[in-house]
Amino acid sequence: MEEQKSIPLFDELGRLIWTDREEFRIRVIPENVQADWDHPENLYAFAVQLYRDGFLDEASESVDRILELTDRGEEALLLKGLIHHRQKNYSEAEAILKECIHLFPNRGVAFTYLARLYAAEKKQEQMIDALNQGLTREPNQEMALRMLVGATPDPAHAIALLGSFATNEEAWWPQLELGRIYLKEGNVKEAISQFCLAIQSSCGYHEEKKDPPDWEEEIALMTVTTLLFRHGLCDELIQMAEKYWTPQFLTPYAGLDYVAALEEQGEIRGAIDVLNEMIAKSEEEYRVILKLRIHHLEKKLERVS
Repeated sequence: MEEQKSIPLFDELGRLIWTDREEFRIRVIPENVQADWDHPENLYAFAVQLYRDGFLDEASESVDRILELTDRGEEALLLKGLIHHRQKNYSEAEAILKECIHLFPNRGVAFTYLARLYAAEKKQEQMIDALNQGLTREPNQEMALRMLVGATPDPAHAIALLGSFATNEEAWWPQLELGRIYLKEGNVKEAISQFCLAIQSSCGYHEEKKDPPDWEEEIALMTVTTLLFRHGLCDELIQMAEKYWTPQFLTPYAGLDYVAALEEQGEIRGAIDVLNEMIAKSEEEYRVILKLRIHHLEKKLERVS
């Protein structure tokens, strides 16, 4: 991760300003740490920012304080492990992640971070074992699933591995990865079957159906529409959208894929109708792009009329 030469900040009027890294280190960091010294949630958010901006020593000191305040909470332990990893303190990273696993044995993320550590150390067998253990506990970890598939060059073997995680009653992302593999192998029918299972499973991920739909459901459909459009499967995309899409999703991305597929198939009026449904339900921040798409399609409709 490359360090930025300047750090973005906002002044008291909310205007974006940029400050020199050393100025940020000397003045801004101590002030923020002191202000949130006894507030673990705020201090954690700032420590994450420090980690992302490359202030690893300062992030580590903040995390040490959070570990005190939270009695060695999971999030702080994971962040401490990431910091050690990025500093190439591999033995320290492994120790802290194993502590996290010991304290939170039913959670899977620490296993995934441990797998990333083993991958950096070229410990392939240990990496795969850690991924398997983490996914057994939490099967919907996208990064872990991708790592496991990437370490398994034989598609049949990858399908078998993913299938074992897909049997978990809370699983829905393994089905997405299965569909991705089947698409790559040219088995569209099985890919669609897995995509439907993924979306249906994501709908039932929470005990109660919500309005608008839960984020898992939206992510699942968004992933499916992106993959189908990328593979030129517009008919299949339209069928999936007609079955599972709703204008009540928080973001417009699955709907925009639906619109693009309709446009590709020459169903311009249908695409405009979908966009109008989206505008009626969407947040203000998305309405400009939706209106621009409508304008583009109306012009296109005029040309073909």
